[in-house]
Amino acid sequence: MDKINQLFIETLKKAEQEGKNEYVFAAIWSLMKEIRGYHDKGFMEKILFQIARKKLDFLMVAKSRKEVNEILRPSLPVYNGNTFLPNGPFHVDEEELVIWSIVSIKAPLNHEGFMRYHLLFKRIVEEQYL
Repeated sequence: MDKINQLFIETLKKAEQEGKNEYVFAAIWSLMKEIRGYHDKGFMEKILFQIARKKLDFLMVAKSRKEVNEILRPSLPVYNGNTFLPNGPFHVDEEELVIWSIVSIKAPLNHEGFMRYHLLFKRIVEEQYL
C-alpha cells in the first residue's frame, strides 16, 4: 500500500497547490477510503494502484461537483441486451473487475456477466500482471 499511499499524498499536495475546491479534497479522501476497503478484501495492489491513479487523474481535472460525484461512482457497466459495456467517460475497467469479483462471490454470474468478467480479467490481470 506504500505506493498507493504515496500517490494519494502527492495528489493532495498538488490539489492544495492548485487551489482545488473542498469537494475535490473530500473526494480524494473518499477514494482513499474505498481503495483501502478493496485492499482489506485482498485485491492486488497493482490493480488498486491503477484504480486510484485513473480516478485521481479524473478528479484533478473535474470541472464541477457533478463531475466529481460521477467520478466517485463505482464503474458499473451497462447491459445493452447482448453484452455489458463500460458506462460513461469516467469508467475504470480495473474497478469494474474488482466489482465483478465481489459480485461473483455473492451470487453466480449470468453468461454475459461471466463473459465480461472473463474479458476484463484476461485484459487486466493476465496480460499486465502475470
